[in-house]
Amino acid sequence: MGMLIGGMIGALLGLGLLNVMALIARNRGNPCDALVFRSSEDVIGKIDAWAKSNGYRLVRSDDGFRSYQKGYNFLTAPMFLDVIRSGDEYTLKSYVQINGLVVKGDIALTASGFLVKLPRAMAKKTHNLLRAELGQTLLQ
Repeated sequence: MGMLIGGMIGALLGLGLLNVMALIARNRGNPCDALVFRSSEDVIGKIDAWAKSNGYRLVRSDDGFRSYQKGYNFLTAPMFLDVIRSGDEYTLKSYVQINGLVVKGDIALTASGFLVKLPRAMAKKTHNLLRAELGQTLLQ
């Protein structure tokens, strides 16, 4: 009986900590790394190929907007790439999301600090592969 109560208390404390981290991320004022550029090449084709080879899946596609995600919020925070297209102008937004079930917070891959450091580092590495493929500046 004591073990069951201890497990429930631990689970509630863990959930509380996730929500605190999500609040910290939300209030940092640095929700994503954005890159705006123009290109006449097949940027969407290159992004789709990159996504497939790096384990990202298309989770949303609307008129001029595409969102790719890697991970399911199980053992690691999900990583995102949002693409906004307007003619030959593209905006790429790279971020990791902390989902505390009650509160969600996005954090840029280049943010400082300890919050979701491993997923940010993993995402930064793969997003830099895409940026290099597109001939754009790399995340530092």
